[in-house]
Amino acid sequence: MTPPGGSPVTLSTIPQVPGEYFAQISSIPTSGGTFAFKGSGGADVGSFTANVNFPNPLISWTNQSASASVTRSGGQNYAWTGGAAGSYVIMSGSASSGTASGSYTCIAPVSAGQFTVPPYILLGLPAGSGNSQLANASVFSNFTASGLDYGYAIGEVSFSINSTFK
Repeated sequence: MTPPGGSPVTLSTIPQVPGEYFAQISSIPTSGGTFAFKGSGGADVGSFTANVNFPNPLISWTNQSASASVTRSGGQNYAWTGGAAGSYVIMSGSASSGTASGSYTCIAPVSAGQFTVPPYILLGLPAGSGNSQLANASVFSNFTASGLDYGYAIGEVSFSINSTFK
């Protein structure tokens, strides 16, 4: 994978998921850009190229620090700017205390700019420590290769913060 204006990055695999490759990079230019993926192919699948386009501007979690301490009975507000037009924002969190644990995932259109996880969802989590995340995925980019029924590439910008759920 080659990022905009950068040097190639080697992709990693997940042995339990044949055909899935990933790379975690430390940053994406704030102006977005196109990431080029190239595979030389092998015995089962031929060579391919695919591009993942990140929007300008990238999504930004504007109130991330508010999720460091969450009062479950008051809800949890996520606010953001930017993101891929027509896409969705995925908000999730988890908490544990002793042997109890719980998690949630909520999805909202990027155009909403904010979403509040309702108290009745958060009260399903135990009071304790955990984390909160916000993510926005790029639009899917389809590609073809011999021996492949369906190919797609997608990118995601995500943020995470350690959270205390009270």
